[in-house]
Amino acid sequence: MPNAKQTAKNAKAGKNKPEPRPSRRREKPKAFERYEQDHPIQLSLFQVLEPENKKYSNTVEIYDFLPKEYLGKASRVADTYLPRLEREFDCRGKRYRMKLDPARIEDKDGTVREYYPSQREEVIEDCLRKLMVEGGGVFLDDLASVRFTLYQLQKELKDNGHTYSYTQIKESLEILTKTNIELECEADQVRLIFSPIETLGIRGDGDETQTFVRFSPLVTNSIKERKFRLINYKKMMGYRSAIARKLHKRLSHFYTQASLTDKYEAMLSTLIEYFGLTKYSQMSKNLRDFEKAIEELKNSNTILNFYAQEIKQDRPRVKVVDYKISIQPHPEFITEVKKGSHRKNLIESQVRMIIEDENAPNGFIGSLD
Repeated sequence: MPNAKQTAKNAKAGKNKPEPRPSRRREKPKAFERYEQDHPIQLSLFQVLEPENKKYSNTVEIYDFLPKEYLGKASRVADTYLPRLEREFDCRGKRYRMKLDPARIEDKDGTVREYYPSQREEVIEDCLRKLMVEGGGVFLDDLASVRFTLYQLQKELKDNGHTYSYTQIKESLEILTKTNIELECEADQVRLIFSPIETLGIRGDGDETQTFVRFSPLVTNSIKERKFRLINYKKMMGYRSAIARKLHKRLSHFYTQASLTDKYEAMLSTLIEYFGLTKYSQMSKNLRDFEKAIEELKNSNTILNFYAQEIKQDRPRVKVVDYKISIQPHPEFITEVKKGSHRKNLIESQVRMIIEDENAPNGFIGSLD
């Protein structure tokens, strides 16, 4: 499968003209007050309001593990167009295919250019989620949403080491709103088309009195089905490396058996695929990028030890083709995983009580799986 750089190169050579973007029927935006507002029980369970848990947020499945960010500098065709990204990955033993069409944005100079979501958009989404779990969340027409001010969002970013202007923040919100993602899972015979942000309202734009976003249906479904898990947001936001952030998210969400004796193991090529990274012809270059991220994770008391075992091919010549990664978690991270498991068990206990309550609200969603 050609990468974005190669596709752009072909387009410049006239081999491959930019594809027309498929049209997507969107719900017509409306003012905040015109949405049906609700605060369902599932949203209350998703919130993290305790003062002692100020440093925590939640990861959400499967949305947080889409390889939807482009890490690096993308090459545009005619300084305008970007090719569609096509990536595949596994989650919970199922294979997914993702197609991403970049957002088309008018820049300050009046030129329309296309943008992929990047590291900036990732951290802004994480901040929006944090504002949501701290009490800003609401369901608008049955989609998980958050109310905020641009000042709140800018301050949250700055407090966690990411300083952006209002213009940059608004541009990122626009990129997240105008990016189109198509996600397919053959095993479930499911095909979804959505944007990271389904609706964006900015106070002062037109008659809008409230700044808000409505998240993708994947985020809503995760909240309704309780497929979320506690994460140390402060640590995760403090990393400079996108690989460190993504690896911390993956460990926090999936490595629920974390212990000093039960190490996390994966092939480096698999992690490259999961994170949407460029796979170099020499895997040692990818390993160096991971080792830099591992140093950040060690400094944050997330990882204690890291090992990389060479996987070699014998023919046509001896060559390192992959690495088997083995991670020993830090005792501090093990404690956080146990905290997340304890919280999840408490939530499931609350759900059981609600389901068994004859006076429980109609339409409560969720099995005990």
